[in-house]
Amino acid sequence: MDLTMLKIYGVPNSQPVRAVAWTCLMQGLPFQFLMTSQNRAAKTPEYLSSINPRGTIPAIDDNGVILWESHAIMIYLCEKHAWTDLWPTDLKRRAEVSQYLHFHHRNTREVVINWSRSLWPSVFEVEDPDEDWIRRNTFPGLENNAEVVANALNIIDSMLARSTFIVGDRPTLADISAYEELGQNQSRYANCTDYSSFVHIRRWLDQMAQLPAHEDAHEIWRLIGDVNRVSGGMRTIADANKRAARTLQIAADVLSVPS
Repeated sequence: MDLTMLKIYGVPNSQPVRAVAWTCLMQGLPFQFLMTSQNRAAKTPEYLSSINPRGTIPAIDDNGVILWESHAIMIYLCEKHAWTDLWPTDLKRRAEVSQYLHFHHRNTREVVINWSRSLWPSVFEVEDPDEDWIRRNTFPGLENNAEVVANALNIIDSMLARSTFIVGDRPTLADISAYEELGQNQSRYANCTDYSSFVHIRRWLDQMAQLPAHEDAHEIWRLIGDVNRVSGGMRTIADANKRAARTLQIAADVLSVPS
């Protein structure tokens, strides 16, 4: 293993982790994927002191450059490797991508509530959890606000009514981050968000699925499937993460083989 190779810390079930890994696969950048669970490995003294004091994923170690927060990581990689298709050089377009990335955290990211409300009770094998349990055991930093989710979807749909992708006619970091939240909730995967009234989002979801390395980056979606029907508790998620991580690593290893 090349000790200078980019290291990505995380698990495939994490939306921000997938955004970083898919960006690298799409752009042909090899990496070492280090399985790091949010609740255990990311809370160890070693990880907290040397990788990320917040104890979150994703994080990267790029030959000594250590970063956390997915958008910071993705922008850094784009600037280092001149991936101007994903992070445009044009000032207006770059500002619009940045605008979406700021919007994402407390708007599009709220859509994950639909996923977590359906998945985590099954994972923890809790029947009919009340709202207090949902707040404490899913994503306590989010508002769990259906109005915020609906507004975010309406705004993204209006963006996509004006252009093929969120910013212009080519995918950017804005699309990658948005897709990790919205794509997994489709009926063909987690089946926990109804997009029937969002015609432009539906068209965009189909187009995003045609981008390079989509299947390798999103193997976890197929393995977990409909989150309303998950059985086996945490063992099911752990096994799916391990299998999906192997798929990610195999895809990344191919990139390091000289052509």
